[in-house]
Amino acid sequence: MAAFYTRANGADWFNAYPPRVQPGDTILVHAGLYREDRYRYANQLGLLFDGTYRFRQSGTAGKPIAIVAAGDGEVIFDGNDNHILFDVMGSDYLYFEGLTIRNTEVAFQAGHKGVTGAVGLTVKNCRLENIGRGIYTDWSGSKNFYIADNTFIGKSHPERLEGWIGRVWQGTPGYPTPVISELAVKVYGSGHVIAYNHVANFHDGIDHATYGEPDGNPEPIRERMPVSIDIYNNDITNVDDNCIEADGAMHNIRILRNRCFNQAHRSLSTQPILGGPAYFIRNIVYHAPEGGSVKFTANSAGVLVYHNTLTSEVLSMGQASNLHYRNNLILGQGAAPEVFSVETATNYSSSDYNGFRPNPDAEVSFIWKSPPFEEQADFTGKRIDRSFRSLSEYSQATGQDIHSVLVDYDIFENVPALTTESPGRLYDPQDSDFRLRAGSKAIDVGMILPNINDGYRSRLPDLGAYEYGQAVPHYGPREPH
Repeated sequence: MAAFYTRANGADWFNAYPPRVQPGDTILVHAGLYREDRYRYANQLGLLFDGTYRFRQSGTAGKPIAIVAAGDGEVIFDGNDNHILFDVMGSDYLYFEGLTIRNTEVAFQAGHKGVTGAVGLTVKNCRLENIGRGIYTDWSGSKNFYIADNTFIGKSHPERLEGWIGRVWQGTPGYPTPVISELAVKVYGSGHVIAYNHVANFHDGIDHATYGEPDGNPEPIRERMPVSIDIYNNDITNVDDNCIEADGAMHNIRILRNRCFNQAHRSLSTQPILGGPAYFIRNIVYHAPEGGSVKFTANSAGVLVYHNTLTSEVLSMGQASNLHYRNNLILGQGAAPEVFSVETATNYSSSDYNGFRPNPDAEVSFIWKSPPFEEQADFTGKRIDRSFRSLSEYSQATGQDIHSVLVDYDIFENVPALTTESPGRLYDPQDSDFRLRAGSKAIDVGMILPNINDGYRSRLPDLGAYEYGQAVPHYGPREPH
């Protein structure tokens, strides 16, 4: 910390000196355990009382300030159960790589709504464990974070899945589960990339911050809109609520090729998305026993759902608009009788070229709830609830999913069929193989979507997250920690 703001070892004049670190500098941290008794006056690490490292000098886009492991062994920053370990608010273009951060409630505090935050924060190849929050900002001026190849391990019940609400979880051990570890990553702002991370044992996995109008207007409000955010190739397991939330975001939000295993509630969320487009493409959801695979609600608008493999029902939780499903595999697990239920305020919402596995013996398998068909849209009036037992009845009555097909779990190389009998069980992704079997009914029956499924192997694209014969995506960190 002497580089940033002090020469005095945690004494009361630690703020007296200007920072020595400058844009373009690299601070190499040698192997060891960096853990301080924050209640000891004049301690060795320059921390006092709260045990927080406060970074109060900025780099630039071309010359970030880097804090990286020196390469001579593991570098461990232990918060000793404090509240915030690394506070980067007010500093831009800081770069962290190769560190282990543990035993703190908040590993990186990067912004507060209405106060301040950071721009250009990079966190790479780090391990964050026994934490309550990983990386957090809800400041609307946050921009261009790059969070990649990290491992986030929370404190929540690593041995079983637990829920905090819902009929499936009532009466189960631990109900309602407390929020011991809230989330791995939450951001607001624009231009963020969150990719190739492993997340386990949190309430939520990766979130966009739910919000009202962007706060503070020293800049035109369009400069603070939450737009252009990519969340891809993350591996997320054992979360009490949602795997990924796009809640409160606006335009050009891409949620691509993520693997979501073991979510106590709905996995992919827009509550709401404000206009879109929000793209959900080639994600895998497995074991979401309460409420199904998606939470598209709160008057979300502009949701595009392409080439996902969802092994739990798709159930509307509320009204959405301009909502489109193409080339998905949707297999029921008994979270509700119906396998596919859409509630929309716009009759230009659509669904087609999907593969469905209805729940056996369900009286109602498909629901399409929208305004009367003669109306293009109605955001306040009553919608018509149309329910159907079979795919053919649903398609003929609504004009939706006329090219869709019925499938079952035998389309995959090896994916065990799910039920809701053991909701607390944790499934290991290594025990499933979501590649399509040769001759599967999901092969060559999809729709060509330019820039989405270019390079498909045969006559037409396949359904679901994987194209037959092509390499399976990599999930989680690309280098071991």
